Amino acid sequence: MALQDKVVLITGATGALGRVVARAFAETGARLALTARQKQTLDELAAALSLPAERVLTFPADLTVAREVAALMEAVAARWGGVDILLNLTGGWRGGNRLAELSEEEWEATLEMNLHSAFLINRAVLPYMASRGWGRIINIASRAAVEPAARQAAYNVAKAGLVALTASIAAEYRRQGIAANAIMPSIIDTPQNRAQMPDADFSRWVKPEALAALMLYLCSEEGGQLNGAAIPVYGRL
Repeated sequence: MALQDKVVLITGATGALGRVVARAFAETGARLALTARQKQTLDELAAALSLPAERVLTFPADLTVAREVAALMEAVAARWGGVDILLNLTGGWRGGNRLAELSEEEWEATLEMNLHSAFLINRAVLPYMASRGWGRIINIASRAAVEPAARQAAYNVAKAGLVALTASIAAEYRRQGIAANAIMPSIIDTPQNRAQMPDADFSRWVKPEALAALMLYLCSEEGGQLNGAAIPVYGRL
């Protein structure tokens, strides 16, 4: 699929899913803006993609901090004028306690990592997309958004909020050519998840390549017909 010269911002780009997604989109002719917290790992990823310098930008940022999100967007806009596609992969699981034992600090940190960061980066890209009359936003939520599990209340709430945030964007910006969708995976087959659950049947988990393929479709002209969806991708769990 060709996304020639479209500007694709990938957050959480150096994670296991992010690396697979970056490789998939590198083959489309798009320009890639890659962000995560560590500059060294971003530069290593950019080198591994073997893209011409004019097609890749790395910018380390903590997306829970508004001024760092603003600096990221300024850098992308200075280079390419704005953003066409946001692939928001930032987030992470936190849990282990029942609600009565859950500290305010853990609650707030989980929502900040999974929901507040999404609010900041989604808000930041929308003016650029609206001015161009075209845009694609994909937020990675979780099965927990619709099937909350025990001992992860903050995570459940954060991912449900991310689904609602995505639907709100779709409702508000659909007439400006912007399609926003959330993908809700179950357990993703990553080295970290395998290490944490060594006795699991990995063949039943969601493959990062399957998620990357779905993102490619959602970013296509045909995929733009789907807007405001929360798409379950559960593998065989």
